Amino acid sequence: MPSLALSIAKKNQQNKKTSKYGIEVVSNLAWKGWEPGGEYTKRIVLKNVLVKTQKIKYSIPNSRFFTTLYPETIVLSAGTSFSLPVTFRPLDKIPYDDKIEFKTSEGIFEVPLSAVLPKHDLSLPQELNFGMCAAADSVQLTFEVFNKSELPTKFVWAVSEPFVIQPPEGSLQPKSKCQLVATFKPTSAYVHETVAELHYGSELQCCKQLKLEGIGKYPHLLVCSAGEKPNAINNPGMENIVDFGDVAIGKTREKMIELHNLSPVKAPFTVSHPTAGSRMDTVFMCKETHGVVPAMGITKIPISYLPHSVSSQCVDYVHVQAIGNVTKTVVKLIGKCKGPEVSLNTNIVNFSRVDAGTVSTRTLDIVNTSDVPTAFQFMIDGEESVFKFSVECGTMDANTTTTVVVQFAPLHPINYYRRVACIVQNQNPLFVDLIGTCHTELGKPSVLEPKHLDHYRVHQTRGFSMFPPEHLNELLKDGKLKLDDDGYLMMPQAESIESYLKPHPLQSPMAEFINDGYCIQNKVSPLHVSMDTNQVDFGCCTDLTHIGFKTLNVTNNTKGKVTVVWMGSPDNNFSVSPITCDIPPLKMTSFRVTFKPNAPNQFFGAELEGYAFYKSMRDYRLVQDETFCPPWCLTVNAVGQTFQQGQQTFLPRLTFDKKELVFPAVDINDCVYKTVLMTNTGTTPIRYKFDSDPSGSFLVKPCNGLLRGKHQLFVFQMNPKQANVLKHGFNCYINDDPKYTKQLLACGSSETPEILLENKGTLFFKPTCIGTSSTRVYRVKNTSRVPLQFEWIIPSSDKKYLSVQPTKGVIMPNETQTQEWKFTPKENNRHVLKPYMYVTDTRHIGDLKKRKKFSLRVIGEGSVGEIKAGKEHIDLSDVVVGTAVTTDMTLVNMSDCSLHYKLTVEQCLDGPNCNDTMLNDQPAVELSISKDILPARSERKIFVTVRPVRRVNYTFRVNYQILMPERIENAIPIEPEKQLCELTTTGVYPSLAVTDARCYGSACGVSKARLWSLLSLDNLNVCLDSDPSAEELMYSRITRHSTRRKIPVQTRSILDFNFGAAPLGAEPCLIHLMIENTGTVPTDWALLFPSDLQLELEYWAETGEFDADELHEMRIMDNKLFDIQPRKGHLDPGQSDTITLTYNHDFAGTDRLPVLFKVMRGREILLNFIGVTVDHDKNYVHFPSSKHMFSPVPVGGVNNPTQVYELYNGGAVEVTYQLDLTALEYVKEENYNHKIFECLNPSGVIQAGQTANVQWVFSPLESKTYMVDVPIHIIGGDTALITFTGVGYDKRIMGDTMCFTDQTQLSGVPAVQGVPIPRQLLYLSEERISLGNLALFSQSRKPVYLTNRSQDHTVAFEWYVTSDADSQVIDIQPVSGTLSPGQSIVCKVNFVASGDPSFYDLDMVCEVTDMTIMNDYLEELNNWQTELHRQKYEFSITDKDLNGHVPNKRLCQVIKEAQRVPSPEYKKYHTLPPIKRTRTEAPQDDLQLEERQTSTGTPLWEKPEPPDPFFLHLGITARTHSIAEFQTNFPNDVQKFFIDRSMSKESQPSPRHKKLSKIPLEPEQCSEEEENAVSLIVANIIRGLLDDHDFHEALKEIPREPIPYFSQFSEQPVTLSRMEQTPVEPSRELPADADKYDKTIDIQVSSPVPSLNSDKNGSVISPVPSLAKSSSSLGEEMLSAVAFQSSSHSHTEQDYQQSLKEEKKRLQQQTLKRLPEFGNFLESILENSIFNVITEAFQGSVNLTARPRIIALPPSCPSPTQRVGSAGSTDSRRPRSGGRNSNRFEHGAVPSPVIIRTPSAASQVES
Repeated sequence: MPSLALSIAKKNQQNKKTSKYGIEVVSNLAWKGWEPGGEYTKRIVLKNVLVKTQKIKYSIPNSRFFTTLYPETIVLSAGTSFSLPVTFRPLDKIPYDDKIEFKTSEGIFEVPLSAVLPKHDLSLPQELNFGMCAAADSVQLTFEVFNKSELPTKFVWAVSEPFVIQPPEGSLQPKSKCQLVATFKPTSAYVHETVAELHYGSELQCCKQLKLEGIGKYPHLLVCSAGEKPNAINNPGMENIVDFGDVAIGKTREKMIELHNLSPVKAPFTVSHPTAGSRMDTVFMCKETHGVVPAMGITKIPISYLPHSVSSQCVDYVHVQAIGNVTKTVVKLIGKCKGPEVSLNTNIVNFSRVDAGTVSTRTLDIVNTSDVPTAFQFMIDGEESVFKFSVECGTMDANTTTTVVVQFAPLHPINYYRRVACIVQNQNPLFVDLIGTCHTELGKPSVLEPKHLDHYRVHQTRGFSMFPPEHLNELLKDGKLKLDDDGYLMMPQAESIESYLKPHPLQSPMAEFINDGYCIQNKVSPLHVSMDTNQVDFGCCTDLTHIGFKTLNVTNNTKGKVTVVWMGSPDNNFSVSPITCDIPPLKMTSFRVTFKPNAPNQFFGAELEGYAFYKSMRDYRLVQDETFCPPWCLTVNAVGQTFQQGQQTFLPRLTFDKKELVFPAVDINDCVYKTVLMTNTGTTPIRYKFDSDPSGSFLVKPCNGLLRGKHQLFVFQMNPKQANVLKHGFNCYINDDPKYTKQLLACGSSETPEILLENKGTLFFKPTCIGTSSTRVYRVKNTSRVPLQFEWIIPSSDKKYLSVQPTKGVIMPNETQTQEWKFTPKENNRHVLKPYMYVTDTRHIGDLKKRKKFSLRVIGEGSVGEIKAGKEHIDLSDVVVGTAVTTDMTLVNMSDCSLHYKLTVEQCLDGPNCNDTMLNDQPAVELSISKDILPARSERKIFVTVRPVRRVNYTFRVNYQILMPERIENAIPIEPEKQLCELTTTGVYPSLAVTDARCYGSACGVSKARLWSLLSLDNLNVCLDSDPSAEELMYSRITRHSTRRKIPVQTRSILDFNFGAAPLGAEPCLIHLMIENTGTVPTDWALLFPSDLQLELEYWAETGEFDADELHEMRIMDNKLFDIQPRKGHLDPGQSDTITLTYNHDFAGTDRLPVLFKVMRGREILLNFIGVTVDHDKNYVHFPSSKHMFSPVPVGGVNNPTQVYELYNGGAVEVTYQLDLTALEYVKEENYNHKIFECLNPSGVIQAGQTANVQWVFSPLESKTYMVDVPIHIIGGDTALITFTGVGYDKRIMGDTMCFTDQTQLSGVPAVQGVPIPRQLLYLSEERISLGNLALFSQSRKPVYLTNRSQDHTVAFEWYVTSDADSQVIDIQPVSGTLSPGQSIVCKVNFVASGDPSFYDLDMVCEVTDMTIMNDYLEELNNWQTELHRQKYEFSITDKDLNGHVPNKRLCQVIKEAQRVPSPEYKKYHTLPPIKRTRTEAPQDDLQLEERQTSTGTPLWEKPEPPDPFFLHLGITARTHSIAEFQTNFPNDVQKFFIDRSMSKESQPSPRHKKLSKIPLEPEQCSEEEENAVSLIVANIIRGLLDDHDFHEALKEIPREPIPYFSQFSEQPVTLSRMEQTPVEPSRELPADADKYDKTIDIQVSSPVPSLNSDKNGSVISPVPSLAKSSSSLGEEMLSAVAFQSSSHSHTEQDYQQSLKEEKKRLQQQTLKRLPEFGNFLESILENSIFNVITEAFQGSVNLTARPRIIALPPSCPSPTQRVGSAGSTDSRRPRSGGRNSNRFEHGAVPSPVIIRTPSAASQVES
């Protein structure tokens, strides 16, 4: 009752009390159900719940509609209550609201007052969930709607399909409820959600919603026989077969079919039996016509089978259909009726010869070999016959045998032969031949034997039985007859055609029984002796004294005289007279049948028996065996009764085993039989008589008689005369009383063969590809009630196109058979074929007249087609070698025919790793389907699996070939292969690369380039990029496969990871490696220690024996000297990760640990971790390798570059090194005293933690590799033997393949930082700067950006160089500075190429200090100094200290050390401080702890430690060349550099030049062979020059050549004095008139170059040379030249002087511009201008990427001087604006352009 519970809850809520300030009171007071003009009173109960007395004051309501008592103070003691009445007096029908305010000492609270109007309110559930329901089914739910209001409420539902609510509208009285039914009836399988709206109220103005949910599902039913597993796949036509097997006739067998519901909803179904009402012989019955299968359940449906006809096979169909016609299943019912199988043990009973008056006895066995019970009856009356059966009728159970005793009691001396029929229920009758011979004294006929019967039957068929034996004997004697081989008579003339005569057709047992010549005329074997009737009915004989008789006419139809002898006694009730009579041939004789009843009111019946025989057969002497003829038995059935008038006959008690006879269908004039058993359940005889069918189609035998026993079998025959349905009701008159009449309905039909061909006899084949075949299933139904045999006939011309299976067979009535037709076209055209079917009734097989023809029209078309791919190119991208990737390939057949195809794959390999051996590899692709059929106008997806086995580019060409399985040899050409599509993929291995490396801790002073070399990262990247071996791919995952601690090495890639060296106890060496997945596939990697690969062995398997290496590894692992974080990871393509490697300097010595770097499904690289820890007092230089390779140098160089070999001091003390150069002398002697290797500084001192550069010069003589072993002695330490290797090459042979480089291209050191480091605030834009190739005395500049990425920390930076020699060639501005959070700055790096040609790899260090932390440190330091000052002058005097001496020596020492504040020395460059041990051992720490205490034990403050700075490394690489070498090798780059000519004077000679200057130039001693060789070579050269004409012309042209621009590259600067070929040196003073055309320039330069003289403030004054002395002689020559040129023109003197003055000024300006000082000055201006632009662009002041603007300036008026110069000067050497060399410094300044373009890109600005 949800509504009742809701109302109670609401009532409780309304009456809910609350406690406010210790007063319990209702939360509100509400009036309901009131009317205007009334008075309603309610009370507010106040209860004091506190333990103290409270006083309460209240105020009256504000409105006049609520009244209460006059407000007085209410005093409530603890636990007492007070009731305050409130009266409500409404006047209008409107809501009222008010309140009463209560005030206590604790606070104020209110009680609201309200009067509400009644309103409509209905309650209903929020939602109804119907769950799942089958489509077209319905689900109902019942719910309640409750009217919570006090008003009558009407409602109306608004709901959409498939939901229905009943009733849709209604009305509810107040506080009443009603039940409604919601129905969900989905029509499809969808999720249905809707909202039903309930509109209610007086005008339906209110609305509430009800959510309705339901899911429609299609039911899925599978049908199968009981006990079988349902499987719809095995029944393509959804046809299930239920076989009832063999069922006994008259018995019912029931079988169950199971309906399996595989859906989650219940499934209603219907069962239909289409033929149940249309066919008369329906034997299957299904009582259930509908039902419901529960969800996921099973329902059984019974089907019964009751067969009617023996040996008939019945076929029928039942349709099971789910609701909504979703699924329909056809159930085929098959059953076969079986009858009894009764037989006799013998077909003949021979009594042989018996004397008259004696009785002979024989036995006869009736055997039932079936499991069907049956009844039998011998059609003989033993009372009147000479043959008497002990059992004439009876029943037989299954598999039983009944023995019948047969007696033979003859009276007359004749031969006896009677063929007795044994009628068996539901079976053909059985026949037994009874023969015997009776002899008397007077008569002795020949003994009848079984062979005589055989002869008689043959003679009967041949027509000889109609002749008497005596005639046959004469004919035989006369030769007119003869005996055949079997002893039978035959005509001599018939012998030749005997074999061609058809045998006489045998009658069926039923036909033999029925065709006795009386019921139906026997056309097969006419009667030899016939009677006019075989039924004699005397009717009712009431007078017993009157003897009734009937006349019986007997006719002799033979050619001889016959004698008729009747059995029985004349005293019997029925008798025939005369007893014996002779009948002449072809004559008739009348006999009298007499009825003499002996009792009244009785039924009498008897079968009178007589024998007719040829009279010559009475004596054995007249008979021969060849012509012996047995007698013929004559039987007459006589009946009569003696019931008196008014006397009723016996009350019959009988039953028939069938009430209706349904005959199987037969053809016209064919006969079919049925047996009916009548059982007498009473004790009185039963007189029966059947009426006859007027149409003659139905017949019964016997039709009249008296049943004295228990059973009587009748045989009914149907013989239709025309094709029609036949029906007849047989009236069986019982006991001659109409009221006992029984009726048996016999029905049947005469039908001709009828076949129903599907689709009106037309069969269509889809278009079929030539050479293939199409198969269609064609249904043929037998619509008749007769089983038919069919045979398909295909014309011979169509057999090559068409075939069918099966070609012949039998179709049962009502059966539908499927036949498979196959169409195989041979050409591309349309075919119309006409096969036909012959159908014959199974009863008339072979009768051509009875067969029927049905034609079929087959239409097919031969076609051709092709296959295309959905995508002609499929790119599978990259696939890891050893793995597989699957994609789908769509095959498209746009033709009208199905195509049989076969796919083949051609594999092509390509790539840098491809070779000829790979061409024989098996294709690395698999197709899910390589041979199949593609239907017409369809697509099919084929899954392609690619498994690359190598790292190459795979191209798979998928070809297809149209197959012709039905192709005839040489009739149809074979289709060639065609390309379908192309698949490409690349086999790859997981690829990793180390993209960055950073170090700090003890290795903070190691540059990135050196770290890259120590860790062999270039080799590591090469190994990671190479293919793994098969051994490396043995384990694709991390697998423990080693039984030892030592890593099993399965790879040849072994690299050293050198962590460098550091003193004992130094900070750990931390290295960050950034690994990046450079490939295109995800990669898993792992760094495995030896323990990660070791199997966890049992304790008993451990040997406990370890070698030295294993013990060393165990010590490293136990002490965790090496650590890796993380140890493994996963990287997607393009993703990177940082690995942190840690080496702890805890133990002195060299530590080695093998670590396996495993890339899953890729490389395995063994990394040997090497770390060195040095004792504090040990001299140690760290040699990462014992080999060093110099950069290759070309042969024949004049000034070979200087190369550097680094020595790193990894200890804590400085060391002195000395190189033993003895080996260099040996190399020199081997190379004609030429210094191949030269060491410039073989000895030196290395500070702790720093690096010394040993300079080498490698000068090869030949193109080969030179090697030398040089011992390096460490004074006080070890000696290392280093192998130096250099490669010389011939530049003419190598060409561009061996180009000049600064070696940065050969190293993979990244230029940009990728790994973030903890505590790093400042970041460099570039960490590696490559300046490339430079000419000596030139400069190169690069900007570097510093960015403070911190959000709240300010940093300070300062640049250092690692050696003093580096400060001579490198400069950076600004040297130091401070950056706020997020601020950036541009630093300019300036490199000066001075000295000798060299390789440079410089390392600059930027020391970064966190100023935020530094300020905190300074503040703590100030506090510490204050406290130190206080403790210095404050002390406490106690009584204990008056007599004692206070030692304050230690304290004073500490104070002095604290006051010793180091003053920073600021220089332009500083070298890094040495790495020292900052922490002491434990004893020293205890000593310091004591020193930090005063004499009284008061602890001193610990002095604050300054924050550790952070170091950034900037690597700079360059290579310098001599001017001549640079011009030769880099002609295109000459104009990109300005060569400072003054630097050649200021540069100091190199050490190797100093050494050469000390050696006197004296002739070298040489042998005679060497002298002859040199003389011959020089003589040939001089002789060649003297004979060269071009050489002589070149010498003549040298004096006349103009001074080139490249003269500034000479080692001596070209001055004006050299131009005049005078030794006058240009002065540094200006001429007297220099102020007319030049001025002194003073410019502040932020970054002066070393070649310029700079003051302390960095100002540079550009010196301007004086031209006073040098211009005198040159000016005179120029003036004379001008005067000579202008003498031919008429000019005034003033113009002449003006022109001369301007020409002089121009010459002076050109001379000035050619000076190197002027070039340095302009370069400095351009440098600073560009740097300022870059700085402003970096800070955002200038946008270099903005669109350029064109500014047109107003034209400027030329000065008079310019006009004169343009008019009167013809000097071609004057520079012009926009000329070819206008941008060169020596040809003059560039004039101001008329159009100015703003910069558009930063790339337009070149440094």
